[in-house]
Amino acid sequence: MAPRVETNTIDGIDVLVAGGGIAATFAAIKAKEAGAKRVVQVDKGTVGKTGNSCFAAGVIHVCFPEDDLDDRVLRLTRAQGYLAQQDLIRDSLQESYSILEEMRRYGVRMVMNPDGTYRRMAGRGAYPIVMFYSTQLMDALRKYAQSIGVEQVNRVCLTELLTRNGEVSGAVGFHQHTGDFYVLRARATVLATGGTYYKGIHPGHRDCSGDGFGMAYRIGATLSGGEQNDQPANSMPARIDVGPGMNKWMGEGAFFINAKGERFMERYSPKLKERSGLPQITAFFCIETRMGRAPIYMDARHLGPEQMERLYQMLPLPQREFESVGVVKDGKFHKQVEFCPTGPTTRPGIVVDRSYSSRTPRLFAAGECCPPSAVVTGLAAAATSGARAGASAARCARDSDDAVDDNGLMLELRERTFAPLARPEGLEPEHVLLELQEAVIPYDVLLLRDGGRMEHSLKRVETIRDQDLPKLGAYDLHYLRLCHEIRNLTLTAELTLKAAIQRTETRNILREDYPFTDNVNWLKWIMVREEGQGQKWWTEDIPIERYPVAPKREVELAYLWRVPRDLGVVRIQDGRIQWVSEK
Repeated sequence: MAPRVETNTIDGIDVLVAGGGIAATFAAIKAKEAGAKRVVQVDKGTVGKTGNSCFAAGVIHVCFPEDDLDDRVLRLTRAQGYLAQQDLIRDSLQESYSILEEMRRYGVRMVMNPDGTYRRMAGRGAYPIVMFYSTQLMDALRKYAQSIGVEQVNRVCLTELLTRNGEVSGAVGFHQHTGDFYVLRARATVLATGGTYYKGIHPGHRDCSGDGFGMAYRIGATLSGGEQNDQPANSMPARIDVGPGMNKWMGEGAFFINAKGERFMERYSPKLKERSGLPQITAFFCIETRMGRAPIYMDARHLGPEQMERLYQMLPLPQREFESVGVVKDGKFHKQVEFCPTGPTTRPGIVVDRSYSSRTPRLFAAGECCPPSAVVTGLAAAATSGARAGASAARCARDSDDAVDDNGLMLELRERTFAPLARPEGLEPEHVLLELQEAVIPYDVLLLRDGGRMEHSLKRVETIRDQDLPKLGAYDLHYLRLCHEIRNLTLTAELTLKAAIQRTETRNILREDYPFTDNVNWLKWIMVREEGQGQKWWTEDIPIERYPVAPKREVELAYLWRVPRDLGVVRIQDGRIQWVSEK
C-alpha cells in the first residue's frame, strides 16, 4: 500500500515543463513570453543545479551571421552519419546567435573582446567557440525565469505522464522531502529531462537517468535514435571527479598520448587531431585500447600562464579539483591526467517535428529528450530546441481545454509510484544499478560494437527487467527515487541495445561485424513504441531527396575503419574486422 501522504494538486497549468537544465529553462521562458499564463517548471533536484547544464564547460558552439550556414549544416549532418533531421539542424543553427544574445540579456556573462564583440577561440571542430564564465550560466537563466513569473517546483520526482483520450494532460510524481504525491494538470507538457549516462562517475551524470524516455514510452509515444548518438560518449578524467572541459583543454593546446607516449590522434585525424568530433575521439580511444595501448592521458604540462589563466576563468571547478590532487601546482599542470570515454550517451528520444511537437498530442520534447537526429548535443542546440518547444506548447495550450482527472487512474498511479516503499526488504536499487552498469558501460558493448556481445548484454538487461525490477525495494524517499530512475535506465538500455543490434552497419559508431556504411539500405531511422504489453519496432526512410546534404547511394568501408585499416591496425576479412595486432 502507498504511504499515508498528502496529495498536492496543481491545476490550471498552461505549460508544464519537466527538467531543470538549459533546454527546460528556455522552454519555460519562451512559453511564458509566448503568452502562457501559468508555466510550471518541475525538477527532481533544483532548477539549474542538476544534470549536465550546471556543469557546462564554459563553451558554446554558435553559428554567427558571418559564418557559412550551409557548411555548418553539412558538417553537422555528416557528423551524424546523414541521420540528421536537416531542417531542424538548420533551424537550430539559424537561431543560435539570437539565443546567445538573449542569454546575455538574461544576465549570462560572456567573454568579450575590448571592442564589445564576442571573443571566439579554437575548440573542438572547425569553427571557433564562444566562451562564458562557467558556473553562473544556469543561475542567471533560473533567476530570469523566476523574474517573469515561471513557477519553479523543486525536489519533485515525476514518475508518469497523465493522459486523457490519447492526449497528454500533465504528470504525477512525489516530493523527495515530504513524500507528498503531486498531481500536475496541464494543457501542454514539455519533457526536457536530458539523456542518460547510466550514473557513471562524472559530475552531472547521476541525475541523467532517462526519465523522459520512460514516461513517454509508457504512454505509447514514439521514440527513435537510441542506437546512433551524435556523440557516442564524451571523454573525461578517469580517476578524478572532474566533468566536462575537454573542449577547452584541447582548444588551449593540450593533447592525448597513449601508454607508449605517442600522440596518436595526429595519426588518425591529421588535420584537427584532438579537436576532432567526439565520434572520432571515442572511436580512436577504443581502437588504441583494443590494441593494448591504454591507459590514455591528457598532457597539458606545456600550457603557459595566459592559457592557464583562461582555463581558471572558464573551468574554475575542474581546475581547483586538479589542484586538490596535485595535478596542478602553482598555476601549472605538473602531471598527466588519465582520460577515458564516459558511459555511452544513449538517447532513444521522443520523435519530434520542427515545432518540437511529438506524435502524441499535447506532448513536446526538447534537448536530449529528443533523438540525436533532431537535437545535436550542446548548449546552443538544447537552448534553441527548448525555446521552440516552449513557444509551441504555449500555442497548443491556448487551443486546449482544461485537463480533467480520472480518479481511478490517480489511485493506480499513486499506488505504482509508492510501490517500492511497500518492499523495504526488497532488492536495493544500487545493487541493481551495478548489474546494469556492468552490462552496458564496458567500452566493447556500445562504443566498440559486435552483435554477439550486444546480444549477451541485452540478455543481462532483460534478466534485470524481468527478475530484479519487480523486487526493487525502498526504505526511504531517496531510494524510492533511485527505484524509479533504475526502471527508466533499464528501459533505456533495452531499447538502445535492441536498436543497435538492428543497425547492421558502422556509421558514426564502430561495429566490428559490420564495418561498412550502407547508404543503400540504412538511410533510415529506427522507431519504437509500446503496444499493449509488447513493443512495435519499424524503420522510416530519411527523406534524403528533399534535404540539401545527401551521401552517395553506395556501400563503402566506414571512415572510422578506413583510417585504422590504412594504418595497418586492422584488415577486413569475410566482411568483418580482423585486428592485425592484439594485446
